[in-house]
Amino acid sequence: MPGLFVRRNHSGSRASAPALPLRLRPPEVNRLDHQIHLQNGSTSILGFSRHSLRQAKQKPTPSLSRRVYELTKELGGLRQEIQFYRECFEVLQRLRESAYDVYQQQFLAGHSSKRMTELISQLHHALEDSVRREVDAEKCWMESLGVHTGKGKKAGQLWI
Repeated sequence: MPGLFVRRNHSGSRASAPALPLRLRPPEVNRLDHQIHLQNGSTSILGFSRHSLRQAKQKPTPSLSRRVYELTKELGGLRQEIQFYRECFEVLQRLRESAYDVYQQQFLAGHSSKRMTELISQLHHALEDSVRREVDAEKCWMESLGVHTGKGKKAGQLWI
């Protein structure tokens, strides 16, 4: 199979499972990760930073009950993070479908200015809805981390 690496065992014959290429760098910290870090929070990406890994290695081993507590808390945070990215993915899928639909309609409608105005309006509303849903998802995630977003903020005033 092209593109896959084949491991060899000590006898020189091929191993059964192909080796996948290693990722050399961890994922990059994005704007939301940085904002959460400023609020003394953590995300899965921040947990893989060199600084975090170095600190984790230097910490004394906690008691079993303390470790269970820490892992339970971490699991809750990861669930919130997954929920946020799941909602963003759904928002982007809806936006993609709307944009593609408008594109097809524009192509089929020709150059009718009235129809073109309707299609542009349709796309504009889809974009506004997309931004609103993404901001709502971000607010929910930030509030679960204890970061107060402000009740009156609108799209573009948060971090997205």
